[in-house]
Amino acid sequence: MIKAELNRVAMIVDDVESAKKDFEQMFGISFYGPYEDNTVGVNVALPRRGGFEMMSPNRPDDGVKATQKLAEKGEGITGIALRVDDLDEMKAHLATFGLVPDLEFSHGKMREMLFYASEKTHGVEIAINEFPDANGCAIEVARDMGYDPR
Repeated sequence: MIKAELNRVAMIVDDVESAKKDFEQMFGISFYGPYEDNTVGVNVALPRRGGFEMMSPNRPDDGVKATQKLAEKGEGITGIALRVDDLDEMKAHLATFGLVPDLEFSHGKMREMLFYASEKTHGVEIAINEFPDANGCAIEVARDMGYDPR
């Protein structure tokens, strides 16, 4: 049986470093990064806890269309990330609904596929992740970007 659980909420901001500092000071949220993720074309801060991710584009053709979204709508929440045990199984399952990933990438043991907001996703951008432990997405990206959380 297919099962996914909410892992994090994604927000696009103009300046991830500034937004990270604001959220740390205002709400006590702790982040890894920000890191420059050239695979996707964003600078990203990932949650140590709390399930909140923020990113800003670092090139105009970024893979998550952050540049376009900022120009059209400004800063704000853009999507959700769901964790699954088997990304390939979920990919095949979603294909039966006519959903094909718009972007696929990995960091260490974390694998992700992204579906841009569409009518089929009810206007929500959805990332599907597979990773080995509870906060594995953030930890794997942090490790891939040179941080050793041990």
